Amino acid sequence: MPPTMTLTLDLHVHTNYSHDGHDSVKAVIASAIAQKLDGIAICDHDTMAGSFAAREYVADNHEDLIIIPGMEVTTTKGHLLVLGIEEKIERGLSPTETIKIAREMHDTVVIIVPHPFHPFRHSIGNIGNLQSDIDAIEIYNSRFFTGIGNKIARITAARNNITAVAGSDAHSADCVGLATVIVETEPDPKAILHAIKQGKVRLNSCKRTPFFGYFKNFVLKCR
Repeated sequence: MPPTMTLTLDLHVHTNYSHDGHDSVKAVIASAIAQKLDGIAICDHDTMAGSFAAREYVADNHEDLIIIPGMEVTTTKGHLLVLGIEEKIERGLSPTETIKIAREMHDTVVIIVPHPFHPFRHSIGNIGNLQSDIDAIEIYNSRFFTGIGNKIARITAARNNITAVAGSDAHSADCVGLATVIVETEPDPKAILHAIKQGKVRLNSCKRTPFFGYFKNFVLKCR
């Protein structure tokens, strides 16, 4: 059995396979390694292509970085992070239907509500009847102006006894690792996902995205 390790992870990273992602898989992976991360979850918008490309790049180049495959799925109510899947989930379904499809794919799939209370971010908002269906709430998302959305998410997670996680939501390589979590488990994607599902995860370093990060993303959208 592989030894248990203290792993530092960024659970919310985008590549240029996202419509608003700026940097290549190679650049994102290089940044994660430079930040001494043990792993990242690739969560490109409505596509698995970035996850597959990242995993292939790591394998081909013998890089020491765990790639957790995932997607940021656009539902009718807002975004959901779905980690641990191997197939694309179509956008435009209800959150409940999206979660049902994800759960049928694999028993270690992790459902996270990202930036749930950030305005203008395709956020789900009040999780309501999703409480029993999700695995975690992103209580710290690095891409914010005032921090109020993160604060409300933190309160919501605590009041409802839902596992709290963080993610950089990096849309460029230089923002990878701005928000990380610690998971003590085997250095394996499935083991990591299982630990998160059990709530064995804690926030680590959490920093705000610099203004230039927003500006870079805005320029990309306007191309």
